Formats: sequence, structure tokens, C-alpha cells
Amino acid sequence: MAATFLSVVFKILVIALASSSLLFTPGEGKNVCQGKCEDIPNCDKWCKSPGGYPKGGQCVPPLYQFCCCIE
Repeated sequence: MAATFLSVVFKILVIALASSSLLFTPGEGKNVCQGKCEDIPNCDKWCKSPGGYPKGGQCVPPLYQFCCCIE
């Protein structure tokens, strides 16, 4: 019983670390989330609009739900 619980906890920790390493990769700009991707169909073009973020943007994991522009 205890081994199963520890196994589940270990899997959750591994998934959390993997997710955080994907979201916070060094060398890339900071993401500034603007809204849901369903409301902003072309996230990259919307972020690059005049006066916006010249590096563009993307819908970010884990669910690709939010449009985030790159500073």
C-alpha cells in the first residue's frame, strides 16, 4: 500500500517538474498571456500587431488554452 502511494506521488512530482521545465525554459522571453485561444484565433499574428510584441505569441501548454505573447 505504501509503495503504491509513493509511486503515485513520485509520478506527480515528475510530471510537475517536466511541465515547469517546458514552461520556464531559459533563454526565451517571458510569456504574457492575453486571453483564451478560442477568443484569439491567430495568436501569433495578434501578438505581432502594431505596438504589440514583435516576437509573436503562441497558445501555451498544457491545454493550449491561453494565447501568450513573448516579451
